[in-house]
Amino acid sequence: MMSGGKASLDSGEFLFRFRSAEALLGDDFENGGFQELEKQTIYFARPESLNDPMEGLSDTFWDGDQVLWENLFRHYALSLIWYCGTWLILEPHKIGQAKVSAWLTEKDLPTSSFRALYRDFCSAFCAEIESTELAGLLASQSVPLRRERFTALLFHVHQAALSQLFRLLKENNLSKFELPIERHCENTAKAMVSCWGEIPFRPPAVDIPVEDYLEDMASIGNRVSRQLELGMLTRSDNIAWAQKTIALIVRFPEMYVDAFLQDLHFAPWRVACFSRNCVNASMWGTYGSEHRGAALIFRTKQRGDKRFFRVNGMTGTGAQGIELDVHSIKYRKQPPPLDCFLEMGMLPMGKLVDTWMKSVSGATSVRLREVTDDIESWRTKHWRNGLERATWKHTDWKHEDEQRLIASTALTNDPAPEPLNYNFSQLEGIVFGMRMSSEDKMRISNLIEKKCRAEGRRDFRFFQAYYSPSKGEMCLAELGLLKFGIAD
Repeated sequence: MMSGGKASLDSGEFLFRFRSAEALLGDDFENGGFQELEKQTIYFARPESLNDPMEGLSDTFWDGDQVLWENLFRHYALSLIWYCGTWLILEPHKIGQAKVSAWLTEKDLPTSSFRALYRDFCSAFCAEIESTELAGLLASQSVPLRRERFTALLFHVHQAALSQLFRLLKENNLSKFELPIERHCENTAKAMVSCWGEIPFRPPAVDIPVEDYLEDMASIGNRVSRQLELGMLTRSDNIAWAQKTIALIVRFPEMYVDAFLQDLHFAPWRVACFSRNCVNASMWGTYGSEHRGAALIFRTKQRGDKRFFRVNGMTGTGAQGIELDVHSIKYRKQPPPLDCFLEMGMLPMGKLVDTWMKSVSGATSVRLREVTDDIESWRTKHWRNGLERATWKHTDWKHEDEQRLIASTALTNDPAPEPLNYNFSQLEGIVFGMRMSSEDKMRISNLIEKKCRAEGRRDFRFFQAYYSPSKGEMCLAELGLLKFGIAD
């Protein structure tokens, strides 16, 4: 404890959130003014909007039997025909609005004629790629497919899928679009998968684990495909049309992988990021508006060995709000693993079984029992895996010493579309950055004084960040004279 009974800021009970003066005080939303201090709000960001491109990344792998791989190809056909329906009607400059929907099942198709068209397409596609044999080869792989190999597999079956799809669309007078690609008759996917199956039993070509070698080789091919995409754009006279064409012909396999990982596994989530301390100059430079901003000090509560913070306004919660656990980021070189066929927790059990775990002939995947034999144990592990995915970062970010609050719910696609609110009593104090202007400090102190008087608070704390030459580091000085009396 500090003198006067005040808790030390490094006691572990506080969260520090760096903000610009504009975000705290400004009202020009278009230019980053959110009035966060007046409104007592905390913005929870989508993972894809954060500054780490590996946010929420998992070391994904697909370890399936014959049934799962056969159903994977059927599902790929379903996702492609659904996407193509939107792709055909969108203007080229709006193609970004077309989304791949991995949650889709055959029962979700809107009409019987659409279902019939899908079945015809699926049958023709599976016949051309010899999906039964291909699924058997994939099921016998001694090394499960990770993301790069899975993507490479889809690249190799995609052209066959497009050829069969547009042939059917043309026969049914649904499209006159001609594919700008040549039809390939040889089954390159089978040859590639057969080669993958042989490599683990050959003498090693390089001194790395075979699963890493296979992944690296697939990654090279995938990067070449992305370079070809860039080349197509640079040679096109009509960029918008080229982008539309590329979306269907080149990018769809990777969009499918992204949708598979986003739609099928874990509930949508948003995150509010904090730090365990506020005396790191680099953090102030990055998140504290180059030291011109401030750090808000939030007090957490403890129950057992966990700390939590109450917020209001999250989707699916009542007026009393919800207590969110405080999670410390675990810094590691590699993301946590994700067993993609086992972790499809966003599908109702009926759809999971019908779409993925049973074949058209009625055979059941051996992996279904891993879910159903002890469903409660599976659920517990599933949610633990989801949390692990949301609370890791690469060791390059270790200096942030990050803690975070995670808003997540299976009730909606967005658990926190608007900033969430906190009570003023949860805001312990504010640290002024070393470059913060006197005007901004005055505006903050005036606003805090108004709130303190309204709630009868005498314990709000202000600090000034400064550099200590004797210590050679950033320090904080509490501004003990900046106190507010309580109105009569």
